[in-house]
Amino acid sequence: MKTDLRTALQTSILTGDGAMGTYLYQMGFPVGISYEELNLLRPETVVDVHRRYFEAGARLIETNTFSANREKLSKYGLEGDVEAINRAGVALARQAVGSEAYVVGAIGSIRAGKRKNVRTADVEVALREQIGFLLDSPVDGLQLETFYDLEELQLALGIIRSMSDLPVICQFATEAAGSTADGVPLQEAFERLKDGGADVIGFNCRVGPNGILRSMERLAPLSGVPFSAFPNAGLPDYVDGKITLCGDARVLRRERAAPRRPRRAPDRRLLRHDAGAYRRCRQGAQRLRAGGARRRFSARACRARDRAGAACAAGGRANAAGHRQAAQDRHCRVRSPEGSRH
Repeated sequence: MKTDLRTALQTSILTGDGAMGTYLYQMGFPVGISYEELNLLRPETVVDVHRRYFEAGARLIETNTFSANREKLSKYGLEGDVEAINRAGVALARQAVGSEAYVVGAIGSIRAGKRKNVRTADVEVALREQIGFLLDSPVDGLQLETFYDLEELQLALGIIRSMSDLPVICQFATEAAGSTADGVPLQEAFERLKDGGADVIGFNCRVGPNGILRSMERLAPLSGVPFSAFPNAGLPDYVDGKITLCGDARVLRRERAAPRRPRRAPDRRLLRHDAGAYRRCRQGAQRLRAGGARRRFSARACRARDRAGAACAAGGRANAAGHRQAAQDRHCRVRSPEGSRH
């Protein structure tokens, strides 16, 4: 018989699973659908994803219920299926791992950092409904993740603590700025969550392993409250002529094995949004449109001319022949819509 989750969190390091949505996308499910609805439509697929994570070594499995609240599901006309989707999410995770791993009910932010898009009263109703259905299912705990504001995270934690004493993991999505989206320093935010009854506090998503590590380095330990880290693959980088993700396992292994060498600054800057280059390309495109011809700058050709700039948002994409010619003569070329690929 396995140890209860709260004891396990205090006495050992638990490995969590990876993201459900990105895995489903890699399996061919398109963006723009409700991945949580697959609990009802494709339960065997959801079970398969959970099982793969378990076989890879995960012992903390999140249910496929991240956006299974009334506000999010209403975009797909599924607000009447909140109960069915949440109950099915727990049942599928439990079916996949049995009693060999801990199953936690996943609850995501409703506002997602946009403080005025949903009224606080509506947020509370939606959270309370989802939390109630998850707590009424056989979960070992709840995981509040990808919250940007301390206010919303405290609201969710308070609802849980008014209904249950199950372990709760609270996680912020941060831009490595040292504070939450509503301006609370991370150290203070962690201390307030501890006072509110959180069992584990940490970060997930957004800035990758390195960004989360930098955020954690700013924090002082909290007595009795472990930290958690569920990073994504991080932000794209330009290394040795290729676009890579800093959190990609192959990149991490290669960098660990090979001696560090300086990167060429001009190539690295190609991936940065340089405000000056962006503004110059926008102004040029506006002048052309004012002349009557609806023409657009080639983003790739603009990069060839201004190596310090990032992709020009006003530009269309040049074809391969146009790109080669632009790289040769180092001039921004103007292409008509007929010759652009969209």
